[in-house]
Amino acid sequence: MNLLAENEGKIYLAIAIDAPGDFSSPFSGALFPCMIWDHDGRFTDAQRSEVANLLLDAGCRYAVCGGHNCDAWHDAVDQEFLRRRPDDPNTTWDAAHVMTTCHEDENPDDVAFFFVLNTNFDDHSFEHYLVVHVGNGQAKEQVNAAVRLYALNEQAI
Repeated sequence: MNLLAENEGKIYLAIAIDAPGDFSSPFSGALFPCMIWDHDGRFTDAQRSEVANLLLDAGCRYAVCGGHNCDAWHDAVDQEFLRRRPDDPNTTWDAAHVMTTCHEDENPDDVAFFFVLNTNFDDHSFEHYLVVHVGNGQAKEQVNAAVRLYALNEQAI
């Protein structure tokens, strides 16, 4: 686990996974947005679904997907959310809703900007933020640096 930033009561952490079983939530009971950055595109549909379930179990309420196969990550989170709630009434559905966005062909800076500054919604004003690096790639430090930049308000917006 890597502490990226702490600012104004918000904490930004990054973890790296090479297999679904590597995921462990650093936030006990807190709801959070997650930025999934796939560095090498090698996870299968089943592995993405497993990670999506682990994220939802941990309290993820917004999945921002970037890097390789980001559309497949987006779909995995959406599908796992829907599988959990086939018959929920609208009021229950709205309270547990999980937002997702796919940032295909976007650079780490643009995705980090969105992740840090645009993931609060409805009654969710998050204090915990998680970056999940899937696989290994050269963009890992670039992703972390971009999140840190916006989390610490080091760039004029």
